[in-house]
Amino acid sequence: MTANLIIEAALKLFTQHGYEGASLADIANEVGIHKSSIYTHFKKKEDIFLAVFEYAMADYREHLKQLLTTIQHDSIEDSLYKILRDVGQYYNHSADKVVFQKRFLLFPPIFLQDDLKSRFASFDESLVQMLFSIFKERTPETEFNHEVVKGWLNAYSCVLDGLFSHMVYYGNVGFDEKVTSIWTLYWGGIQHSTLHAK
Repeated sequence: MTANLIIEAALKLFTQHGYEGASLADIANEVGIHKSSIYTHFKKKEDIFLAVFEYAMADYREHLKQLLTTIQHDSIEDSLYKILRDVGQYYNHSADKVVFQKRFLLFPPIFLQDDLKSRFASFDESLVQMLFSIFKERTPETEFNHEVVKGWLNAYSCVLDGLFSHMVYYGNVGFDEKVTSIWTLYWGGIQHSTLHAK
């Protein structure tokens, strides 16, 4: 339980003050424990930071899994659209995690840069695979084109990333309009391309 509190406190302080600006003492004070108690759960600040990074990514991954369960009987079109619409709702409930992730992917501690990129690449691939299942499970096997669908989902993950960036910079202002514009172009592109094997 204390480890979770440390992660939550560190998430807040790292986001507000950066990696260098958030000390172990600050984190301990935020939790309400002695600094020495942190070492029961984490060896050093770097370990806390990486735990926070994993926590922020895992939260959206689990959120998406739950969302996919609720839309499992929807069409491919409706499912992908609802996931884009959900970005705003998720951000409004979990802004701290999204902002943390964005901040440290753009401006990571130099000595952790490669590690964070690797972790995020793995996370991004896991999201693409979850989205891939929407097409895989709802398209007849004889009509399914693996490479074409993967290409569209790589583009879709970029769309998701762009919408999260919009929420970080502008909040809800203009979000609905942007989703509508992006969706019209994205789904229109799918409809005018070869999605299925001939």
